[in-house]
Amino acid sequence: MISAVILLLSVVALVRFAASQWRALWIASAQQPLSQSLHLSTGIDESSITSRDFGKLLSLCDQLSPELRKSSPWLSEVSMYYRLLEKFEQVFGRLFPGKFAWATREMEVCARFVAVALDQNLAMNLDRRMVARFN
Repeated sequence: MISAVILLLSVVALVRFAASQWRALWIASAQQPLSQSLHLSTGIDESSITSRDFGKLLSLCDQLSPELRKSSPWLSEVSMYYRLLEKFEQVFGRLFPGKFAWATREMEVCARFVAVALDQNLAMNLDRRMVARFN
């Protein structure tokens, strides 16, 4: 019985560590600066990205870089996390307005992550075109 409790606590600790590591990775990615080419391509300014821009940024990913959803690490996981936060805010935000500002901040980080992923992909595509032009 004691070994089962130790195993259970170890699994819980491992899952919490993995979730924290995953979250730290995409939050660090979301803090990368955005280039001017993203603003020129999409009309989205770096300082004006909000949690409500997530859907718009995902649709821009599909339009400008259709391969991004398959090739970008963590994009599907961040999308799932955003949808989970959105549902959480819809359910509990009505019951306790103002108490779930952290959910909005988390959703902003998700939107920023998508913007950074799109920006990096657009920059890589531009680099590929430039190399192809000179070869």
